[in-house]
Amino acid sequence: MNLEKYISTLLYRHDCVVVPEFGAFIAQKTNAGYTSETSVFTPPSKQIAFNPSLVKNDGLLIQEMAQFGGISFEKAKDEVENAVQFWKNHLNINSTLVLPELGTLKKDENGLLSFEPSGRNYLLDSFGLESVRAKYILPSETTGTSTIWWKVAAVVPILIGGFLYFGKPQPVTDFVNQQWSGFVSPVLNPNVKAAPAVISPIKSVETEAETYKNEVLTVHDYQVISGSFRKAEEADAQVEKLHKKGFDQAKMTQKKGNFYYVAFKTFPTKEEALEYRKTVKEEFPETWVLSLKE
Repeated sequence: MNLEKYISTLLYRHDCVVVPEFGAFIAQKTNAGYTSETSVFTPPSKQIAFNPSLVKNDGLLIQEMAQFGGISFEKAKDEVENAVQFWKNHLNINSTLVLPELGTLKKDENGLLSFEPSGRNYLLDSFGLESVRAKYILPSETTGTSTIWWKVAAVVPILIGGFLYFGKPQPVTDFVNQQWSGFVSPVLNPNVKAAPAVISPIKSVETEAETYKNEVLTVHDYQVISGSFRKAEEADAQVEKLHKKGFDQAKMTQKKGNFYYVAFKTFPTKEEALEYRKTVKEEFPETWVLSLKE
């Protein structure tokens, strides 16, 4: 079982994920920054560090594997223990262990572990933003005959137009004034009667669209999350699974970073979301409340 995949998923929601009897991966937040030497802007981020002294099992990783792997808690616990034993044996033989998505662990001659993160940004608020190099456009200091000719070219049409307009005889001027007065009255046939207005039975497209938006697509600021998934197909499968269990309002609410979020239900207030979470927590212990305001 791909243990590092579950660790990576948890780090988007938690600041610390303990791998029992091995160590803990810790998410450290940093503010947005700017490097003047390279003109690079970096977004706010959450990078990963490793602490080999935190080895006590808190159940978080095993519970995640059991729930989303579709296995029992005991089976998930055995899977974690087997993976940890494999990691330890690999480090004893090769001294280097590459964990995709997380980073690289190295063991020195004294048995001490060092960790080099992969550089992935685990801060959901950054929406997967990457570093950006600024490109500056400097003002041109070139002055010459070309600039003067452009100014002359802009003025000439105005002068010619004014001469042609005001130099015309009065009748032509009157005609121009009439055309530019805003409206020319049409000639109407007094014997023709206006046709009665027909009321269309078709509903307004705007009304239907607004109804659809209010009834189907409304997503409130506080969401009771069932899980987050890397693939849209996995998120759709989770929604279908919840629908079969009777959670009719379950839906995929948004994509943050590389993950699609599936919610049991969304609420306008945090209190309502927390109350609802209590009703599903026993069956789904990993359920949590996502706030789009905090």
